[in-house]
Order: sequence, then structure tokens, then C-alpha cells
Amino acid sequence: EEQAECSVEQVDRALDQAYRKVVRGVSVPGFRKGKAPRQILEMRYGAEVLYDDAIEALLPEVYEAALAEAAVEPIDRPEVEVVDFASGQPAVFKFVVQGPPEVELGQYQGVEVEAVSFPVEADDVEQALAEMQEQHARLVDSTGTTVADGDFVNLSYEGFIDGEPFAGGQADNYTLEIGSNTFVPGFESQLIGLSRAESAEISVVFPEDYRNEELAGKPAVFKVEIKDIKQKEIPALDDDFAAEVSEFATLEELREDVQNKLQESATQKERSILEAKVVETVVANATVEIPTVMVERETEEMIEELVYDLARQGLPEDFAREYINDRADSIKEDYREAAEARVKTRLVLDKIKAVEAVAVSEEELQAKIEAMAGIYQQDASEIRKKFEEQGSLEVLRQNVANEKTIQLLVDSAVQVAPTPVEEQEGEATEIE
Repeated sequence: EEQAECSVEQVDRALDQAYRKVVRGVSVPGFRKGKAPRQILEMRYGAEVLYDDAIEALLPEVYEAALAEAAVEPIDRPEVEVVDFASGQPAVFKFVVQGPPEVELGQYQGVEVEAVSFPVEADDVEQALAEMQEQHARLVDSTGTTVADGDFVNLSYEGFIDGEPFAGGQADNYTLEIGSNTFVPGFESQLIGLSRAESAEISVVFPEDYRNEELAGKPAVFKVEIKDIKQKEIPALDDDFAAEVSEFATLEELREDVQNKLQESATQKERSILEAKVVETVVANATVEIPTVMVERETEEMIEELVYDLARQGLPEDFAREYINDRADSIKEDYREAAEARVKTRLVLDKIKAVEAVAVSEEELQAKIEAMAGIYQQDASEIRKKFEEQGSLEVLRQNVANEKTIQLLVDSAVQVAPTPVEEQEGEATEIE
């Protein structure tokens, strides 16, 4: 609870602002609409006619000043009581706000977590090289005279249901990989054995769960014509291949680079999982009663993130919001537990930051910006300028503080060997 006062000058300024708003819609005899002087307006309707709008204009300024003086960060909108407000007098307001809940930290330094390891094996390197070969494969004329499994067939087709063509059932010069199972079950297998320029009719049945409900479960006949038959040619894994697909002259140099990149990726994965385990353990050790309003707010933010993700995947924002609104209660219920976990994690990390006096220097902040510049291949000064223009430089500083806090926790954590999975007791059943 915090009480705040504002001066006579502030009150008069707010009343004048309210007058300019109110007078636009008021007609006073002897004056054009919106032109009656403030004194005449107050004489005719009473000074109180401006009070509500004046208070509305004053509240944000007074509330911010009260928060600054009280040094509290509210978690919800305040309850406001107008203690005293009148023209020509100082005004007094009372704000009742709910601050962040108290966090009781448990052990947060030296917590034990299972070690995380993703060793890069020789087979992983060879698999990555094989995938590179696949990516640089090319299609060549088939050495066979008929379609075989694994071939790439260029064909034209037209589908019929009950003797009538259906929408989406036609294509010319379409390339299909035999065995990819991208067409209706049974379609690809019936192409095997057909020759170039050969035509045929193929009978299939659309699956019951087919994405197009109008076709689901229905039998269909496709008239097909084989235009061409090709097969994939995988390049040899040698020095020439390395020179063609990379900046390296030899296969061994390429193999070493692949090994290094896989190891870097594995290290990042290990670090990410280790951080998550440490934070999860530290948060579980803490005790905090989370107000419902914080969970609700976090849930709303998660729903906004969902809208953004759907829009990024190509779904129009209006459609995404309508989709979510139709399922609002169900989605909120699904998100509630995750929202509560996110809130608790944030509160616990904030508490640790305060206890450990974690601070971010200008040098550390600039280093973060320069790291971002390297990732996004932009000028660091331009990135900083964008943060400043958006007023989010402090948010970035807090993010760096969070990273430092998590680093502190991870550095002190004790990694122990994973608990071995005990073999099941009892004799194995012999299968004849």
C-alpha cells in the first residue's frame, strides 16, 4: 500500500487537459460547440464535471512516481483510491499493489546433476559424409528398361472416381521416387515393371484417414503414362568430391572438418541439457507461492507465442487467433503447468541474481551485442541502435544477467555418473 500526493499545479494542469477533452462535446448557450471557456463550463456544470478525466490523466504519472519511491515492482494493476481531489488543492491517491512473492532458496550452489555426454563416433562422421553424398547426387538415365524400386520416374497421370475425374488428380511430367510412399498406397508399387512410353491403369483405394475427406476411403483408377526412367547416381567419396562440395582439397581435410563441426554441435547440446538440468534442480529446491495472476499472465504470453509461431509457419494471424479463441479454455489448461514452471524459474533466478549481486558491465553488454553482430552478420553499432530505439537495451542487459546467473550455477554444479539401468530380474522366456 502506497500513498502519493501531487501538487496544486499538477491538479490544475490535469483539469485543464480534461477541460480541452470535455469541452469538445459540450454545447453552452452563447458559445459555439466546443468553445465555451473553462470557467463558464465549471459554473454551468460544476467543477466536478472535469474530475474523472483529470484523475485519469494524472494517474499514470502519479503511479509511476509512487512506484519509484516505494521501489516495488508490481505483478498486477493496482487498486486505486482517490483520497482527496479538488480544484485548487493538492490531490492524494492511495495505491494498493501486489509485489513479487517471497522466494525461499534451497541449495543452489554445488547441486548434483547427472553428467551429459554425446560422444562423436566414427560412424557419425561417415553418416554425415554419406548425407553430403546424397545431397549432391544427380539423376541419370536408368540402365534398366523398366521401372524398378528406387527409380525416379517422370510420368503423367489422371485419376478417376466412379469414372469421373476429380480435382487434384491430374499431373503432367511429374517426377516420383519409387519407394518414397508419397502417393496413395499401392500406386508406386504398380508402376514397377512398366517401360518408357508405356501406359497403364492403376487401381487404388484412398486411406480412410486421407487428408481430403471427399476422397477418403474411396476406390480410384489412375491412367498413367511413363515418360522417362532415371536413377540416382551417388558421387564417389574421394578428394574430387571434397574439392567440389567444400573449400578443402582432400577428403581427409573434409572428414576432419565434419568431425569438428559434429563435436561443436555435441558440445553445445551437452551444455544446453546440463544448464536445463541444473536450473531445474535449483528451482525444485526453492519454495515460492506463485500468485494466480502471474500464471495467468504467463499463459497469455505463451498463447501470443503460439500465434506468432503459427503465423511464422504461414497461417494468417487472424485465422490463428480465431483457431486459438475457439479452444481458449483447453489451450490455457494445457499451458497452465508449463506457465507456472516458467514463472517459478524466473522468480528463483531473479532471487539468486539479487543474492549474488549479479551485475552486467557496459563491457559485457557490448560484448553480447558484438557476439550477436557476428551471428547475424550485422554491424554491432546498428544492432545497439535498434535496441536503443526500441527501448529494449535494458531487457538485453537482464538477459545477459540471466546468462551469468546460470553460468554461476553450472560452474558450481557437481556432475555425477548417470544411474545405470538395472537389469530386470527373472529368467528370460525361451522362444522356440
